[in-house]
Amino acid sequence: MGELADLGPIDVQITDELERGKRPFSPLDEFKSMEFLREYATEFLDYFAFALSERGMSVKQSLHEAIPAVSSMMQPLYSHIDPSKVGSYRRSLAEAEDYAKRLLKQNKNPYAEELVQQLVWKYPVHDFVIDYGEAKNIGLPVVKLEQAHEKILLEALMGMVTHGISYSGFVVAPPSAGKKGGKKQVGKGVPVEVKGKPEAA
Repeated sequence: MGELADLGPIDVQITDELERGKRPFSPLDEFKSMEFLREYATEFLDYFAFALSERGMSVKQSLHEAIPAVSSMMQPLYSHIDPSKVGSYRRSLAEAEDYAKRLLKQNKNPYAEELVQQLVWKYPVHDFVIDYGEAKNIGLPVVKLEQAHEKILLEALMGMVTHGISYSGFVVAPPSAGKKGGKKQVGKGVPVEVKGKPEAA
């Protein structure tokens, strides 16, 4: 990763034109909402139970009184959650998790499971910046791009922007260093294969 490089969380974007229009949204929204409701309910249960026990009730009595009160307060909020949609959203997230695990395991990353949990579930927003330091801290196998190479890369990217060209592709390690064809030396002499072609933006 270069000085200006950043990654983002694995945040699936889906659409629901019937209820939300064409703008994509994250299925994590639903799960974060449920997570908030769970914490909210727990806090109120603790508060009511403590308040009642302070007035002389036993723990058993205070919980007996607090649970129905919290349930009646939370029921209208939970009634807005559609289980079928939650299930559909969970499948979308599971798909992202599975692809991420497969990619990490191709590099024999011993922390694949933990990394996927972090990248899919732990970041608050889609635009969260994962720079070199953050990527290194969570265990992603990143190395610093040499400044000379970064300068060349930035000049190439700016040239593409100027001409209205976008580029999508992958850089993959070859099966063995002895094979020829489409190899370029990058960084400290590590052979890689460059795939993809420019296309109009």
